[in-house]
Amino acid sequence: MKTIALILSCLLMSVAALAQSYSNASLSGKYSIQIGNPAYDTWSKTFVCPTNSNFSYTPNGSISTTQLTRGVVTFDGAGTLSFSVANTGKLNATASANTMSVTWNSSCQVTSVNYGHVVYIAAANQTGTGTYSVTTTGTGTLTVTGGKGSVTMQLAATNSAGVSNTVLLSTTQANGSSIGTGIAVHQ
Repeated sequence: MKTIALILSCLLMSVAALAQSYSNASLSGKYSIQIGNPAYDTWSKTFVCPTNSNFSYTPNGSISTTQLTRGVVTFDGAGTLSFSVANTGKLNATASANTMSVTWNSSCQVTSVNYGHVVYIAAANQTGTGTYSVTTTGTGTLTVTGGKGSVTMQLAATNSAGVSNTVLLSTTQANGSSIGTGIAVHQ
C-alpha cells in the first residue's frame, strides 16, 4: 500500500511540474553557482644534452583535470544578470614545464625522465554582467557579456512565488558538444 501511495504522489508531482509555466521572472534574486568543466592540459620543455648541444629531448607532461567556477549570480527577473565568481584549475604551462627534468648519460642518451607535475594559476576573481532567457518549459540560456558561448539552463524546484530554487547548468564547446555541468541554488 505504501508503494502505491509513493507512486501516486510521484505521478502527481510530475503532473504538477508539467503544468508549471516558466519565464524570465522564474529566476529572481541571488543564486550560489558552481560549474565544472573538464580539461586536458599539457606542458613540455626541451632539454639539450650538456656535453653535446646537437642532442635534445622534449618530454610532454599531461593531466586530466576540472576547471571550476563558483560564486554568486544575481538575476533581476527580467533577463539581466550580474555575477561575482572565482575561477580555479587553469594550467600554468611554463611553471609546470619547469618541474620537469631529464638525465643524460655520457653518450647523450636520455636515461630517465621526470615529467614534472601540474602547477595551476592562482584563482582569478571575475565580475560582470550578462543576459538570460527562459522558455515556458523551463529551459533557457545564460550569456555573459563579452564571453564565449553560452550556458544552457534547466529550471527546477520552484517555490510558491514561481521562483526557481534550483537551476541545472551545462556549458557547450565551440563544436556544440556539452562538456561542463553545474548547479545554481537560490540563496
